[in-house]
Amino acid sequence: MSQERLVELHDQGKLAGVLHLPPPTMRPCPIVIYCPGKNGERYEVHRLAVKFARRLASRGIAFLRFDYYGLGLSDGEYHQMTTTTKLSNVLSAYQYVRTLTEIRHHQIAYLGFSDGARIALMAANRSNVSKLVLWSPLLNEYAGNMPNRRQPRFHRHPLYPEYLVMPWAGLWVGMGFYQDLKGIDIEGELNRFQGESLIVYGDDDPLIEEEFSHIQVQNYALYQQSARNQLVVVKGAGHLFTSLLFEQRLMNESTRWLQKAFQLTSVPTEGM
Repeated sequence: MSQERLVELHDQGKLAGVLHLPPPTMRPCPIVIYCPGKNGERYEVHRLAVKFARRLASRGIAFLRFDYYGLGLSDGEYHQMTTTTKLSNVLSAYQYVRTLTEIRHHQIAYLGFSDGARIALMAANRSNVSKLVLWSPLLNEYAGNMPNRRQPRFHRHPLYPEYLVMPWAGLWVGMGFYQDLKGIDIEGELNRFQGESLIVYGDDDPLIEEEFSHIQVQNYALYQQSARNQLVVVKGAGHLFTSLLFEQRLMNESTRWLQKAFQLTSVPTEGM
């Protein structure tokens, strides 16, 4: 049987995670490290990360999902979160899985969802990982991610007055998050990645439309259909794939691609 193991990672503080492992007869095995979005947690919306992790484990691929510092059950506060802190967390997760005897250390992939795509891309460029899956990737931060499409107005945190914060999605996001973004060269990160990739997004996603209106996707291999880089557009799907049909298409395409990328023999058919 597949195994689900509670794990505690360490970076800035304690990071709460879950490691999904295939049955012992299917180990050692490849692994996917999950990078949630801006306020995403290890289970994800409609438990998508849980469902996908269990699906992969039953097919011989391990999965690590964890809460970033300042999110979920991990240490820290949300206003301390930046892209740099998340990247550090993911690279710590990468170092952790490389200590596991159950894992094939040369077969590791990152999966980034929404804002987590930026983290996954940057992590791949800083570790020996050449396989990348991106769901509804938002590599930049535009007005559509701001409350009421307005530029942020910051205030002193009510409990931590040394931090300037603004309300966002029921959380306090810190000024440091936006300051940190200014030092990130997304164009350079896109050009630097030379590995294999799968991008899946819906054609009814205003955030993706906004992203594409700002960047010249034709200039980057990640967005070009090729033997190395695959692009799947799910008709009618929004940013979060919130229907059974969209969810199944997302997981089918991603499972199929990962099994092929990891050179596993069993490739699921549509609907499995």
